[in-house]
Amino acid sequence: MPSVEVGGAGGWRPKHLHQQYQPKHHQYHHHYTQQQQQQPPPHPHPPPQPLEIREVWADNVEREFKLIRAAIERFPYVSMDTEFPGVIHHPPPSVHHSTLTPSQRYTLLKSNVDALHLIQVGLAFAASPSSPPALAFQINLREFDPRVHRHAPDSVRLLAASGVDLAAHRARGVSARAFAALLMSSGLVCNPGVAWVTFCSAYDFAYLVKVLMGRKLPRALPEFLRYVRVYFGAAVYDVKHMARVACDSYGEVALLGGLERVAGALRVRRAAGRGHQAASDSVLTWDTFREMARLYFPKEGSLDVCAGVLYGLELPDGGDATTKPAK
Repeated sequence: MPSVEVGGAGGWRPKHLHQQYQPKHHQYHHHYTQQQQQQPPPHPHPPPQPLEIREVWADNVEREFKLIRAAIERFPYVSMDTEFPGVIHHPPPSVHHSTLTPSQRYTLLKSNVDALHLIQVGLAFAASPSSPPALAFQINLREFDPRVHRHAPDSVRLLAASGVDLAAHRARGVSARAFAALLMSSGLVCNPGVAWVTFCSAYDFAYLVKVLMGRKLPRALPEFLRYVRVYFGAAVYDVKHMARVACDSYGEVALLGGLERVAGALRVRRAAGRGHQAASDSVLTWDTFREMARLYFPKEGSLDVCAGVLYGLELPDGGDATTKPAK
């Protein structure tokens, strides 16, 4: 999305970042010139510059997190995605998911996340709301073993077909405990200077909260959302929620659907990697966010309505999480 400096969607940038942060050249950034960074992105986006996805395993995790710690000051805009072994708990056949209240959705989410294991976390970093992603990391975790752990077979087959090597994860992956410790000390969490962008992020944040807490998720939705706020702050933007706001405001029904469909509707191309891998999807999420913000949230402060809302877990202001289902 355009930054404050080029006159677009400035309200998305936290005020303290707007006052203190000016993008700087850095050794990890792609060689985009200052002139390119200051100009609004053309529509549609041209084919993006090649972006390296840095694979993170147990044998290099300490080094890669040093790079992450060094990058945050210059690239405080983070897009995040996760991969996990599907869902095993569903609503009763007579109940459509869209009719569930936010609290009922959270109960279902909790039953799945508590029972399953995180497989991958993807993180893409950008210097400003209008900048392309500068670097991306794919953190491969070791806990999940399809031979002994519950999972959705179709989901695991899809991950394998997309290039996720679960045998390598078990042999070389990062332990969840080590990942949690490094994440806590990285400067990514509990840091109001970092802003997060996601797509349909309830499960993504749920898995990260579970890993960071080192135990099962909180019992109730309001408590879970408080943990999300503590760890990830108020500057959290779910692109699927943004798409629904754009649909309600402009009638853009083409923006409804999954990440690939929304990106396609905006003519955003995948910049690196393969679909259904966490880092590649985090990069696509960021580029989709930029284009959606440019087109549908161009005014100063227009994205404020989307801040802190996780799609499907929307709590009415001052209301009860059990009363209103999401649209």
